[in-house]
Amino acid sequence: MKHKIIVLGLAISCLLGLTACGKEVKYNTVEGSRYYPDLFTTEQITGFAKSIEDDLFEQWYLGGVTPENFEQTEYFRLAMDSSTGSIEFHDDLYETLASGYDSWYKAVEDIGYSSLDSLQSDINVEDVVYYINNDGELVVDATVKGTKHSALMEMYMSNDFMPTDLGVTVNKTTGEKLENAGLNTLLGMGMAFSILIVISLIISLFPVLFGGNRKKKESDKEIAEKAMDNTISQIAEQEDLSSDSELVAVIAAAIAAYEGSGSTDGFRVRSIRKVNTNWKK
Repeated sequence: MKHKIIVLGLAISCLLGLTACGKEVKYNTVEGSRYYPDLFTTEQITGFAKSIEDDLFEQWYLGGVTPENFEQTEYFRLAMDSSTGSIEFHDDLYETLASGYDSWYKAVEDIGYSSLDSLQSDINVEDVVYYINNDGELVVDATVKGTKHSALMEMYMSNDFMPTDLGVTVNKTTGEKLENAGLNTLLGMGMAFSILIVISLIISLFPVLFGGNRKKKESDKEIAEKAMDNTISQIAEQEDLSSDSELVAVIAAAIAAYEGSGSTDGFRVRSIRKVNTNWKK
C-alpha cells in the first residue's frame, strides 16, 4: 500500500511539473516577441481587422465579387502599389485574402443582415483580442457580429503587418450544431442506402440482361418423355412390331424411366399396336 501511494504521488508531481512548464498566454500585448510593440498596438490591430472586414470583404460582396470570379477581378488590384502606381505581385497575400474571403462569403448568410443596403451597418467587428501563440506567431481573434449570429475572424500576422492566414467561423448554438450533425448523418446514411438499393437492382437485372439465351436445364422426366415420343413415332411408322424384342426392351426401359422406376420388373410389354388417340393425358 505504501508503494502505491509513493507511485501515485510521483505521477501527480510529474503532471504538475508538465503543467508548470506551459507558457502563460498574455493577451493584447506583443512584449517579449519578435513583433514591434510600437507598431502592433491594440488600436492598430483593431483598425486593421476592421479594415479587412469592412473595406475588403463587405465591399467585395456588395460589388458582386464571388470566390469563383475572385481571381479575375481582384488579382491585379491587390498587386497594385497605390503609393507608386507600380505592380508588385504578392501571391502569398493574394492566397491569404482569397481564402479568407471564401470563408467569409460562405458564412455571411449565417452571420445575417437585413438587406444589401444595410449590410455595412448590420455586420461589424467587435471585441478584438490578440496574443502570441506557442510558435511565436501573432494571432488576432476578432468577433464579427450580425443580425443572426456572431462569428470568429481569426488572423495570423507577420512582422510586416500582413496576414499570413485568415478564416471566418460562425458561432452556432449547441442545438444548431446537433441539428447540422443530424442532417449530415441522415444524408450520409441516405446516400449509402440509395447506392446499395441501386446495386441490388442492377444485380437483379443480370439474369435478364445476360441470361436470356441460356437454355433451361431439362429434368429427367422431360428427357424420358422425349425418349418415349421418339419411340412412339418409330412405332407409328410400322404395323406389327410385337415380335421385335429390341423394340420391346426400348419401350419397357422408356416406361420405367418415365415412372421413376429403376427396373422393368413391375410390368411386361405383351403387345404393341398403333392407336389414333394421343397417349398423353
